[in-house]
Amino acid sequence: MLAGFLEALAGRTGGGSSGPLRRPARMTCCVPSPAGPLSRRFPEVEWRPYDEPSRRACIDECDAWLGLGGSPWQAAVSRWFADHLALEQRLCVEAGKPMYFLGVGGQDRAGMAEPGLRAAAEGAKAIWTRDAATAEALAGIGASGKVRAAADLANLFFEAHRPPPAADGRLTAVLNFDYAGWPAMGGALAALDRLPARERIWLAQEARALPGAERELFRGLPENDRARWSLILADDSAPSLARVLDRWPSGEWLLTSRYHATLAGAWAGSKAVVIATNEKLQGAAAEFGYPALDPTADPGGLDDLLRSATPPAEPLLRSHAAAARRACGEFFDAVGL
Repeated sequence: MLAGFLEALAGRTGGGSSGPLRRPARMTCCVPSPAGPLSRRFPEVEWRPYDEPSRRACIDECDAWLGLGGSPWQAAVSRWFADHLALEQRLCVEAGKPMYFLGVGGQDRAGMAEPGLRAAAEGAKAIWTRDAATAEALAGIGASGKVRAAADLANLFFEAHRPPPAADGRLTAVLNFDYAGWPAMGGALAALDRLPARERIWLAQEARALPGAERELFRGLPENDRARWSLILADDSAPSLARVLDRWPSGEWLLTSRYHATLAGAWAGSKAVVIATNEKLQGAAAEFGYPALDPTADPGGLDDLLRSATPPAEPLLRSHAAAARRACGEFFDAVGL
């Protein structure tokens, strides 16, 4: 998402379709993780510590606060975003700085109802969402008139740095269940065994061994199942995200419960089934025309779903990139860049 935003900003700098920059852009961001890897990958941003004084200083220095990408309207898994935005909004109000959201989505209805997150929507000056469903939901909680439906900013990165084409005979799984398991895993694996796959890739989009994420799910597989799959970490810590994407193992068939793995599969031309563990994944499946499987459903027909799935047509992919680029241009205009 950040890479896509920087693609749009670079186009603006070069006088691209969104017009030239009126003045240089300086970006700061406070993060609760080591800044070194982020600085190497995205040197365009000045990365700072996440403590409250640093966050206050960034807001005091800025012309505008930007919530960039992701799903801030979520509360079912963790209160982190709600608590984070509550403080950010208070600091912006105290400093008199406008808040914008760009390329953002919702993940669950609880997030839309959470008071702090609702206040963030009400207090924002403008919001560009990554799907129509989020725009509609936000309009219903106080953001009417300031919300515009657009597309996920990662589409800009995938347009500029296309994932490798889907490899014939390769089955790729990118599975995450947010600190939980998938009771239907055994049935799903049995269905996947019926596919004529020559190669089976268990792709870990999340590098950390978090409960319910790819690496821990793989470790919990029965030994005979693990032996049929190759575990691959998506991120090799290369400074360039484009280089990371160059080795993305796009498969003819893709089974995923990751939002951006869904987008990568769409741009690679994969036949995909999305396990819709939340509303953002339901939205991703709908946006790209993929079948969505409820995680509580019987996965016995999963192999047939994958065989009949259709990759999105090129005009649909380009329309998502164009919508994301248009939203970035409107944001740049709004803040005077």
